[in-house]
Amino acid sequence: MNSFETRIVKTWEPSVFLRIVFIILLLGGGALTSVFEVEEKWLRVTGSFAFMLGMLGALSQSFVKPKYLGVMEIDETRVKIDLANSKQKFLISELKEIGFKYGGYASFWKYTLHGNKNHIYFTTLSGEKYNYEIILQNKQKKEELKIFLEELSAGDSISIKKFGNPPF
Repeated sequence: MNSFETRIVKTWEPSVFLRIVFIILLLGGGALTSVFEVEEKWLRVTGSFAFMLGMLGALSQSFVKPKYLGVMEIDETRVKIDLANSKQKFLISELKEIGFKYGGYASFWKYTLHGNKNHIYFTTLSGEKYNYEIILQNKQKKEELKIFLEELSAGDSISIKKFGNPPF
């Protein structure tokens, strides 16, 4: 059995206020340019500009690169977490379960160009829970993780739970 290594990241979540601003720009600009028959040219131009700003703000979220936090490495004996300010090691024998929530790997049609929100979480025998957002850059990394988790669950020492997209 091999090991699996990936980056731990934090995806930018726009605030509720920012989302509301983008929605108002989209709806207001769309209403001024498409719904109402506005005679004044400056109102039509302002509506078009507001609509374009709203679209740019809404669509640009997929281009924001996730913040790199550290590295996670899993092999048949341990889980090693190397964050900027801490390093932790957990033996597989000390873990009750490992879970994986699959959201997809990087693609234009998915959540971001840099990768989707994939989460690996695990629970220790003492009940402590850890949850990390990771990046799967391409289909090869996805398949590596899939094979690795299948091999890891073949041993009866730990249970593997999978959530998210059915293709995983």
